[in-house]
Amino acid sequence: MMILTALQKQIGFNDSERALADYILNNREKVLDYSIQSLSQNTFTSTSTIVRFCRKIGLKGYKDFKIKWSAELQKEYNAITNVNPDFPFTEDDSYKEIQKKILELFTESLQKTHSINSNERMEDAVDLLLSARRIGIFAYGDTYLPALNFQNKMMKIDMPVQLSVLPGENRHLAANFGKEDCAIILSYSGESKNNYFITNILKKNHTRIIVISANPDSHIASLADLILPVAKSESKSVKLSTFSSQIAIDYILNTLYGCIFVANYEKNQTKRIESETLLINDRFDS
Repeated sequence: MMILTALQKQIGFNDSERALADYILNNREKVLDYSIQSLSQNTFTSTSTIVRFCRKIGLKGYKDFKIKWSAELQKEYNAITNVNPDFPFTEDDSYKEIQKKILELFTESLQKTHSINSNERMEDAVDLLLSARRIGIFAYGDTYLPALNFQNKMMKIDMPVQLSVLPGENRHLAANFGKEDCAIILSYSGESKNNYFITNILKKNHTRIIVISANPDSHIASLADLILPVAKSESKSVKLSTFSSQIAIDYILNTLYGCIFVANYEKNQTKRIESETLLINDRFDS
């Protein structure tokens, strides 16, 4: 019988053993760092009780328990699949389980997003950005964070990206863009009224528009010159956080940055080295 099954069923356990089993279940990873004395103190049981408990569930002793319990937990973590992107973890999950679920969530989102984007589509996006007089990025809500990250990276290779700071400022920014400029619109759903209004302004000004969205049939995507799709996994309703969408959008923006960097590699590499050298010289010696 698996240790987990024995701890959960507690067949033939006395009161002390049930308390011990419950403690282990509630502190799955923590007990792996405990000596038998530490476990004894934390569960108010004797070391001899712990040894008898281990033997009752088919083990040689406490050392054997720790080895097999560690292997069993690892097998359980590796078996975690089909994580709900809206509610990826529950109040019953251990820290280790949460780590595994977030990792799986990110991995799946990145793999799906990678699979639906072609080289040709990325090349077209890079061409639009490199040929633009000005680049702007328009984001609302949670997508503002990946936008800020992209702006920061592009600034470091002397390619300024305009991003509004104050509420409502993005409308004025969009109104100043024209046919020689390029705008990136971030909208996971593609149905944000705020972003749709902005995209309409840009469209009327004949600005070239790249839309990054999980919904290529959305209102915002219908106005795009080019769509860079991201994996669609999160629902439109309530969710714990935008884990999948943010990592997918960040992935597309980082890929754009990487391709732009490579398009003029020597110049951009020199620029980055110069910037980093300035930062190093600005620090006190340790």
